[in-house]
Amino acid sequence: MFKKDSLYKNISILISGTVIAQVIPIAIQPILKRVFTPEDFGVFDIYLKILGILFVVFALKYDMGVVLPKNKIKAQALLIISMLSALVFTLITFLIVLLFNNQILNLLDISSEYSFILYLLPFSTLFFSLYNSINYLLIRDKKFVASSINKVSRRAIEGGVQVGIGMGIGTGLKSYGLFIGDLLGNIAYFVSSYIQSFRGLKIDRRIFRYSFLKSVAIEYSDLPKYNMIPELLNSFFSASLTFIVLAKFSIVDVGYLEATQRLLAIPSAFISVSLGQVILQKVAENVSNKIKIIPELKNLVIIMLLIAIAFTIFILFLGPISFKIFLGDAFEKSGVYAQYLIIYFAVSFLFSAFGQVLIGLKEFKVNAIWQVSKFFLIYSLVFISFDSISTFLLTYSAIGTVVYLIYAVIIFAKARKYDNSL
Repeated sequence: MFKKDSLYKNISILISGTVIAQVIPIAIQPILKRVFTPEDFGVFDIYLKILGILFVVFALKYDMGVVLPKNKIKAQALLIISMLSALVFTLITFLIVLLFNNQILNLLDISSEYSFILYLLPFSTLFFSLYNSINYLLIRDKKFVASSINKVSRRAIEGGVQVGIGMGIGTGLKSYGLFIGDLLGNIAYFVSSYIQSFRGLKIDRRIFRYSFLKSVAIEYSDLPKYNMIPELLNSFFSASLTFIVLAKFSIVDVGYLEATQRLLAIPSAFISVSLGQVILQKVAENVSNKIKIIPELKNLVIIMLLIAIAFTIFILFLGPISFKIFLGDAFEKSGVYAQYLIIYFAVSFLFSAFGQVLIGLKEFKVNAIWQVSKFFLIYSLVFISFDSISTFLLTYSAIGTVVYLIYAVIIFAKARKYDNSL
């Protein structure tokens, strides 16, 4: 039995909600892949990667600081700072899209048929950013059930809209179905989290004073100073496969790889993201109370390793046939691509969640150096010629694997140093 407020109980709650939420988009993939084209998914993948990059900038990384202060008023102030920042960047982004829509489409090699999606992008990013900021408050207050409910509500609305438009509801909107679903899902995300977080919450008037917000922003200025650029580079790293393939091959290949990345990310989507949130909260709590962190985390590494090994074996032997059966004949190639990339995805799944240990230990500079190094290593592939996409994918996988193994060594070394200091 789990003890009340134990690390494993918190993880189980978040993972349960995440699993339910992720089952929805995975369950509808056989439908979506048969009503939308590989090109549609290629453009959608580019859209989501740009959203991920904008998301890092919108809150200036003050959102992740909500779990750090012992003082609840400062935590609420960090929340307000991150939300105000998101609103400002939404306006800036929308004005850029308004002025340079055609140029952006040409830069991304996207058909003018999809021009409308650029106007959706700032607002989808806004609501996702607002949700994420509030979710950190839920994690801080250990409202893990509420956080899980929010994820489910978002995915249900997003998936329902995408399937509905894809099947013909809303004449003339089919090309935008994937994108409209994402926007409405993020709005639902925000509304649900707002209700869950602010219901019964006592608000201190100080958080609306400019002088107080300024002092908190300065106190926690290390968050944007040492995290925003590295996290921005990390987002570019996450988008690197999409962007480099778009530059060197075709948007149809991007569409095939969208399916590859989506299904290979299943273990991470089910477990790693929620695990990372709980690890951050637990490490921050242990540091405040001067408690060792390695004893509680080492068993998690073993569990994650077993999951990674099982998933790798499945993809290596059954990748193409499983993709063909699940997504249709057109996406069998996605399964072949999965075989090239599975080792990298398995290693990144294993260690990415534990990167939150560095944040909890306030090792921002170390994390920043690793993020920057990772970015330049992977984008060095832009300057190399490849005779086929398979050669490129194998090279990409090898570099990514080495990068995350180095990350694991850094995390363990810093955690060991902290434990030995007690």
